[in-house]
Amino acid sequence: MANSRFSLMSRAQKKMDRDMQQASSYEQWHELAQNHDRQTGAELWRKKPESGLYDSANISLRLQRLRKLRKKGDDNALLFALNEGIHGNMEGMGKSALYQKAKCGTKLLIEEYIDEICESLTHLAPRRLQSVPWADRIEFFQRASHCYGRSALMLSGGGTLGYFHFGVLKALIEQELCPVVISGASAGAFVAAVVGTRTDSEYLALFEDNYLARELTSNNADIKIGIGMAKKIDMRGIKREMARHIPDMTFLEAYEKTGRSINITISPAEPRQTSRLLNHIASPNVTIRSAVLASSAVPGIFPPVQLEARDVEGKIKPYLPSRRWIDGSVSQDLPAKRLARMYGVNHFVVSQVLPGLGREDSLKPGMRKIVSDASIAATKQVVRGCLDFVQHRARVGPRLATAIEAVNALIDQQFKADVNIVPGFGDTRLADILRTLDEDEMVKLMAAGERATWPRLPIIDTTTRIGRTLDGILHEFEVDEAHWLRTAPQTEAAMKADAAVRKTRRGKPAAKTRRSKRAAAVIDMKAASRTRA
Repeated sequence: MANSRFSLMSRAQKKMDRDMQQASSYEQWHELAQNHDRQTGAELWRKKPESGLYDSANISLRLQRLRKLRKKGDDNALLFALNEGIHGNMEGMGKSALYQKAKCGTKLLIEEYIDEICESLTHLAPRRLQSVPWADRIEFFQRASHCYGRSALMLSGGGTLGYFHFGVLKALIEQELCPVVISGASAGAFVAAVVGTRTDSEYLALFEDNYLARELTSNNADIKIGIGMAKKIDMRGIKREMARHIPDMTFLEAYEKTGRSINITISPAEPRQTSRLLNHIASPNVTIRSAVLASSAVPGIFPPVQLEARDVEGKIKPYLPSRRWIDGSVSQDLPAKRLARMYGVNHFVVSQVLPGLGREDSLKPGMRKIVSDASIAATKQVVRGCLDFVQHRARVGPRLATAIEAVNALIDQQFKADVNIVPGFGDTRLADILRTLDEDEMVKLMAAGERATWPRLPIIDTTTRIGRTLDGILHEFEVDEAHWLRTAPQTEAAMKADAAVRKTRRGKPAAKTRRSKRAAAVIDMKAASRTRA
């Protein structure tokens, strides 16, 4: 009898899983997910605060304290309580295991605690608040944002399969959960450029009546791509096709329009050169089209690409004329370390289209996992040692040296993050990486991206809510990125460097800061609103 009941439950659960995989919208998926949680007992698990995975007792006490102080109006004590710690893994509540039990979220206590932190932060944000000095609150929010960090979305390479990312971004933008910092490599660079040059409404409009799928599959230039065709490929045709999808913008111009920090990775075509991460901070005048062409230049299929940039007169000129660049996935498919250094990112969402990469560990913590991790690490060391031996003990030509450095870079890469969005298809789709898709296949691939993202939205919402709240508050506080830098305390070394620069200038007047007309207008508007407030 027990086996019969278990079999019936198993069949019912499989049916619910199939229905969720075939849902046509996030609202339909979420309704099915709620039913799934009720039927499997996950809903009861969410309501029960206790768990060995986090300190529920301390979280409950802090929740009650914050609620009491906010409702009482004791803003100084509330600020002090918030100062005690705002970070993603407080008392263990950021552990991934807490977000794998239920489809619709994690423990309700954790969600209520995060909601209360956000409400408390919002309560302290208005400038007109008199109970706590304005300067003290600005300092707190900046410090809290620095400590808590922010999230980034990284889009992997994957040839034609990379169009999967379009569906991922559609699902995130529709639910207003898309991180501001987005990186892309190879095919991911193309998708990042499309979304990075458009506002949310402009991007979502691309999906109306399957417009984007039709445009991507039209191939008006009759371009043919294949291995060994690097010298025969029609680069002018590819540039014309790319111009239809990516506006003529630099990284800075795209950032000023959308507020998104788009980052595109490129790899060097020659040995002894390093990879680069292009964005509005490090390379503001580089054109996004040339960056995408470089990041998509798969060796053996496309020739290496020279970057281009717009000068002060608006003319397009070569950028680093002596250098050529290739596929960004070769050296840094997912540039987590560089994003962390540049933007203070400590929470990563990855859309990984290559089958087998980015999936959650199937082994539970224990001896088997220790042995598996050790064997993988040992294999990497052996391969790396062999490559180093060949590179330093044998005569190696430029092409082989570049190939060896590329393999070394691939070995060192990490393909998983805090939240991993992976497609449901298996290794059989690897054959489609360079295949031309028709409109129906493109629509299905983008829909697969949406469906793969829906189950991850609850965890993305919960784990990024505090960071999004802090970013929103700081956006209202600061005129622009340079405002905080100008008012930040300087170290003794920085002041000495400034003195040396002034001495070198020999009395010359300070150079005026160059800004685009749009940036100047935005800054003036924000400055005026701050004065009125």
